[in-house]
Amino acid sequence: MKLFTRKIKSKSPKFKADKLSSIIRPRILISIAVQNLFAKRQRTLLTIGGIIIGVGAIVFLVSLADGLHGVVEQQVIGSRSVKTVDVTSPNDLTIPLDTNRLNKLKDIAHVDKVAPAYIMPGKISKSGSLTDAVLYGTTNDYMNLSSLQYSAGASQFKNDHDAIISASLLSLIGETNPDKAIGQKISVLATINLANGKKTQFKEELNIIGVASINSGVAVYMDEELLNKVGAFEYGQIKVVADDRENVPTIRKQISSLGLSTASPLDTLDEINTIFTIFTFVVIGFGGIGMIIAILGMFNTLTISLLERTSEIGLMVTMGARKADVQRLLIFEALILSFVGSFVGIIAAWILGLGINFGLTYFANSRGVQGAINAFSVTPMLVIMTITFTLLIGLLVAYYPSRRAARINPIEALRHE
Repeated sequence: MKLFTRKIKSKSPKFKADKLSSIIRPRILISIAVQNLFAKRQRTLLTIGGIIIGVGAIVFLVSLADGLHGVVEQQVIGSRSVKTVDVTSPNDLTIPLDTNRLNKLKDIAHVDKVAPAYIMPGKISKSGSLTDAVLYGTTNDYMNLSSLQYSAGASQFKNDHDAIISASLLSLIGETNPDKAIGQKISVLATINLANGKKTQFKEELNIIGVASINSGVAVYMDEELLNKVGAFEYGQIKVVADDRENVPTIRKQISSLGLSTASPLDTLDEINTIFTIFTFVVIGFGGIGMIIAILGMFNTLTISLLERTSEIGLMVTMGARKADVQRLLIFEALILSFVGSFVGIIAAWILGLGINFGLTYFANSRGVQGAINAFSVTPMLVIMTITFTLLIGLLVAYYPSRRAARINPIEALRHE
């Protein structure tokens, strides 16, 4: 008797594991699940429709937030490198941006490039007309880092008497077409502060080689060598380029230790990211309302399907199916509903966003704005995360009906057939 009891106990864990294991192949269970869903086609389509609306709303709103984030970031940051740090002096009298400090900036670790610029008020003369302007004595490196857009001509100085003017200066030289301004002459006048505290007058005739698309403020960019020759020593701004974006904070700390002020596109970028992170969570909250309705619809469909098929499940168990088979059958039905609904919802949101992007681009281009406007952006990561999230929701929704189905007494189920 003791031997028999010991033998039964030794087999009981294996027997319990066999009861919980599946004997029906997943391919067959998926086929049965698809047939069950098609048996109640109208109810299935309504359930999938609810998931499409819920998923589509979330993807549409999140893609809107992501697209607007990119548009705003591009407009604010433009083509400026996020590795660039703009350096200025908080007090020109006590901490001048001179050659000495320029060399100190070059010696900072991980600094790849340094581009200085003299910035001073001046006057522009052309054919007897005189106007105030901001004069920039700088280098080609500085021009590249300034992310200027050009409507005509060159963007680089070839000799020390070349000048690039802003589009707002065209009216002074009597031109409306930027191309016709190329090659014309302008006179530049300014008062230069010297290192010994004295001042000297600067006057040069420059050749216009380019027109920058700057409509606010009159600006003239010229080669710094002209100002170096007359003894200019104090820069208005220095652009420091890091060798890597990750080193920008460290470089800024070292520059601040010299008593200088810094500004970086990363500051604006961080603020934009914070704002749009909050905005993304808000739109997900609105889209989640539709998703909650879809979840309730899926739960209702699975529960009703279970009640309608109680005798069928009892017959399966009687014929040898195990609890795991019954559970997996309901889980596969939930996963099929989730996957089809999420896939179609993503496609619908993508097509709608694509249509709106096309409409916005056409509207903007018809009014002279160049380039495509992508207010909606469906990224691969968004697609993967949405499908994964929806499948997880399907598993959670199927948990209660599948457990309830596994507990059905086959005798009772067949008796009430």
